[in-house]
Amino acid sequence: MLTPTLSVVVPFYNVAPYFPELLESLAHQDLKDIQVILVDDGSTDTSPQIATAWVAKDDRFSLVTQHNQGLSAARNAGAERATGTYLAFADSDDIVPPTAYRALVASLESTGSDFASGDVRRLDSSGTHRHPRYADVFAAPRSRTHITRDQDLILDRMIWNKVFRRSFWDRHRFAFSLAQYEDAPVTVRAHIEARSVDVVGQVVYHWRIREAGERSITQRLYEPDNIAARMRMMVVTGEILREHAPELLPVYERDMCLGDLRIAMLAMLENTDDAMATALELGRGFLARVDEQVIERLPEVNRHRLALLLAGKSEELREALRADGQ
Repeated sequence: MLTPTLSVVVPFYNVAPYFPELLESLAHQDLKDIQVILVDDGSTDTSPQIATAWVAKDDRFSLVTQHNQGLSAARNAGAERATGTYLAFADSDDIVPPTAYRALVASLESTGSDFASGDVRRLDSSGTHRHPRYADVFAAPRSRTHITRDQDLILDRMIWNKVFRRSFWDRHRFAFSLAQYEDAPVTVRAHIEARSVDVVGQVVYHWRIREAGERSITQRLYEPDNIAARMRMMVVTGEILREHAPELLPVYERDMCLGDLRIAMLAMLENTDDAMATALELGRGFLARVDEQVIERLPEVNRHRLALLLAGKSEELREALRADGQ
């Protein structure tokens, strides 16, 4: 069997309303020499039948079935079966624009970098929309860059807007481990280990906002279990940086203070139970190690809230959030 240029791993679990659009987008990529590995993580809806139909009509598609083990295990199972020169991951409810993989692979073949990233758009029934968080990161194409020189790439923690050189992936034995928010530890470590990375100058991924059926994890921001998962990701990724690239810790810690920790604090307005307290304890553990200079450079309102969080003054923090209209 000839080695495909690119293997795309697609885990899926109960995504029947959205799954066909993703599969159509993969089948109609400008880069035709692809292998699509569909991993059924124990679906109970009609998603497996949708996958089976595609395998029957397109020999580039194959299906792996396993009991429900979560997204990390499903991605790892797919990656183990991938045989392409390059490797990508797509989530089953999203869409990949037709030129995406051709552009990412062409960049890697031109530069020799270890992986390439591209811009993303949010997708809903009204169309696609720029995500303000990533506007600066992907504003201009760059070849053979690196996160230690281009520190804005600390925001580029998604797995699905990238194509990896498979030899690079295997050499560093990358694998997913977290039950949720599993991208960041892998992608941040990949950024650090890479000799160089490319940022292509186009949109390569449409990230869906689900408007029907079960909401995605990123749409359940303020649920205690979700907050706990975000906090675990924050801590694990921070430890990777602390060990392998401590010079990047300040930019990461700032992003967490203004991002994930802010979301955790806002969640306190909706949740006061023990599950929320456990989640916040993880956040406090991270915050206790944040460089004081990082805190000092934050806006005053953020410094005040974080001080209350660190001190465990939950009621005072809730009062401050309400007073600020948040």
